[in-house]
Amino acid sequence: MKMENSVCDLRKRCAKIHNVRFYNITPRSIQTMAYNFIWGKLALARCDGSIEIWDVSHAPCLERVIPKTPGNSVECMGWCGKRLFSAGLNGEIVEWNLQSLQPRVKQHVTGNTVWCLDINREGTELAIGTDEGYINLFDVTDNQLLYKKLFDKQEGRVLCCAYDATSEFLVTGSVGAIRIWNCRTGHAVNKINISANKYNKAEAIVWSVKVLSDFTIITGDSLGNVTMWDGRMASQTETHQVLKADVLALAVNEEEDKLICGGVEPNIRIYAKALIKRNDATCNRWVKFLQRRVHDHDVKALVCAKNFIYSGGVDGCLGLSSVAKNKIMNVKYGPFLKPPCVSVASSQRLLLLRYPNYLEIWRLGSPKENSDSEFQEPSQQCQLLALAKNPEKLLELKSKNEDPIVSAALSPNGNWLCYSTPEYIRLFRFTISKGKTPCQLRRVKDLPQQFVPSTHICFTSDSKRLFLVNRTTSEIMIFAVLSADDDLISSLPPLDFVELVDTTKHVKDGIKLFTVSVCGTYVAIAGNDRSIAVWFVYKGKHFKHLLNLPRYAAATTALALHAELPRLVAAFADGKIFEYDLEEMCFTCSAINQFVKQSEHACITNICLDSRNPEIMIMQTEAVMFVLEKYSIQQETEDAHLDNSSKAEKFKKCRTSSNEESKVLSLRLKQHKAFQHLVHLCWLSSDELVAVIVDPITLLEQLPNVFREKLFGIM
Repeated sequence: MKMENSVCDLRKRCAKIHNVRFYNITPRSIQTMAYNFIWGKLALARCDGSIEIWDVSHAPCLERVIPKTPGNSVECMGWCGKRLFSAGLNGEIVEWNLQSLQPRVKQHVTGNTVWCLDINREGTELAIGTDEGYINLFDVTDNQLLYKKLFDKQEGRVLCCAYDATSEFLVTGSVGAIRIWNCRTGHAVNKINISANKYNKAEAIVWSVKVLSDFTIITGDSLGNVTMWDGRMASQTETHQVLKADVLALAVNEEEDKLICGGVEPNIRIYAKALIKRNDATCNRWVKFLQRRVHDHDVKALVCAKNFIYSGGVDGCLGLSSVAKNKIMNVKYGPFLKPPCVSVASSQRLLLLRYPNYLEIWRLGSPKENSDSEFQEPSQQCQLLALAKNPEKLLELKSKNEDPIVSAALSPNGNWLCYSTPEYIRLFRFTISKGKTPCQLRRVKDLPQQFVPSTHICFTSDSKRLFLVNRTTSEIMIFAVLSADDDLISSLPPLDFVELVDTTKHVKDGIKLFTVSVCGTYVAIAGNDRSIAVWFVYKGKHFKHLLNLPRYAAATTALALHAELPRLVAAFADGKIFEYDLEEMCFTCSAINQFVKQSEHACITNICLDSRNPEIMIMQTEAVMFVLEKYSIQQETEDAHLDNSSKAEKFKKCRTSSNEESKVLSLRLKQHKAFQHLVHLCWLSSDELVAVIVDPITLLEQLPNVFREKLFGIM
């Protein structure tokens, strides 16, 4: 009898993990980046035209994504307060509405293709450099975008531009020349010709330019040189051979004493300003300081903020490194979609994988029956289980005209598939048969008019309710899902609109996270304004707003609701984790701790709660999965002092005097497992987990060839 109880307890503490390694997403390179120093937001644009907004006030977390639009490309971006501007090959400058994720204002420019833009420090003017050599000046004051002036036409395309500290001059770089423009007259004040050196006869192309407060101009060119110029005298002060080929990006820290360079090599080189004494004279010179290697391919964009270097390039990863010499840190955030990009149908053991413009449905394998005997060995914490049947790909569904898929979900019973793009939403009936055709997919039409494109799609655990979040209004729309019988579908629409929940009064800036309890009684959302709101079913009829939790200083990165208890668990970008009782209206557990290494730079992206044990929480980051256990700090302190009777009496008196604080538990690390790119983690059954992993080798295999240097004497 004791043996049976020990085996049952061991099974409750163990879980099988399916390591899914067939999620082969294509890396999308980072073209450009722009940092908002006021709000701590980083905007980066990818090669498909999509724009990602990251909150980097604490650990970097993906806040929102502007999906790609037909014919849109982004080659340059800039912040003006809370306003974000972008421009690209289509010859348009776009101001984005960051709440609806749609263009707010569009303006055509003179000169067709746009290669660069910059905004002055006062936030009043925006300069655009074009392919035909025209420089357009726009007025961005009073929340508007108005054409102001056109500079004199120059020869060749304008590839980079930067304002000086006074906003009186604009420095531009092109093929073989640097020009200094007077913004008031629109005429070029100085022109600096860049000639090829004796070792390389190719014409130099200025790819990047920065202007310091003392009017020092720093340029990076196609010969691998970084050159410093005196802007007043239009003369060269020093030059450095930084790379073997193109220097594509430059960045300067806020103190302007560190210079970061990147290009066609994976290495990022850092130069520091030093005071050099020669004879009796002293002068400032840039000297080699550090070298970081974060990426596996070319570096195309650099930003330096708060002694951190944010970098991006061809491999699509957002890199994070340090400018300081005493702090070695290389962190990469993979080129993945905004979660959740995985959905599970537990009853059918189906897995839905979301890609940028198509979906895949897989049937997961199952372990062999005799593998349960391995639970009888508690000494081994991790064992590999053989599969009785390999995973099987059942379906691949592409969107119309390769439109980006922003959300998708598979019902828990595996009968319904729903996905949404920015322009339309689709619902399909999915059936699995054992004949020659293993699965069938049929689109459902004649749906309610409230069935509109959505940012979040969620089915309840019994597959009888469907929740949508309206993309434009952020309203929650609830539908009743009728029986999946084919005869019933042919006569009646499978969806019946039930209720609309208005969230705008409680969440002001879009919905970032959305979750529904297993019982379908509670709905919790987290907004981009760092608010968390909860609704509940009132008298079994409709949803009513329950509460708004106290707003926290850091961004919310993960939400989860208990299956058996009315409790909400939330995680934040600074490592804060708490549990809140929705009936008692109090915090039951709270902790702010870095449980694993480098967790201060890797936020929690998902929370899995164990229905068998409410004292256990499973957290997920991109690099590690770790299990946390609740415990009482007061009880642990008392247990540590039980040997001393006099101290034990004192603790008893303290315990009777303070009983309210003892109710709030803390968390401690119980177990952890490292991964390289953990995309998603969820429950398949009460004792089975699914871990979707992206192999870094598959990402590298899809990249183009890196820059190769010919070595003497080597074939």
